[in-house]
Amino acid sequence: MSIKFKVSGVDRMVRTIANKGKQARIATNRELDLSSKRIERMAKTKAPVDTGALKNSIFSAKAGKLTYKVTAPQHYAVFVEKGTRKMRAQPFLRPALDAERPKLLSNLRKIYER
Repeated sequence: MSIKFKVSGVDRMVRTIANKGKQARIATNRELDLSSKRIERMAKTKAPVDTGALKNSIFSAKAGKLTYKVTAPQHYAVFVEKGTRKMRAQPFLRPALDAERPKLLSNLRKIYER
């Protein structure tokens, strides 16, 4: 079981980047890589710690062209993030993503204003 968050507007952004040239794609790819690492770091700090297995399992990786994924592969990660009827939610991925979104958009704007 996994948790997926979709960021809207990505398709439009990828088309825009494709039309800008190689330097823009390289700069965008670098910024997305840095952003995924910041999300990973923040998710690790927000993850609840009992044995430390969940916190230690979180990682980021390149998933495709201008696509990065931050994953918590522990089988119980979704239950910690969303909660169950017997356990309150302790979100760690969503808050990390929400905190990073404005910073990423700002940095991408700076890249494309040049």
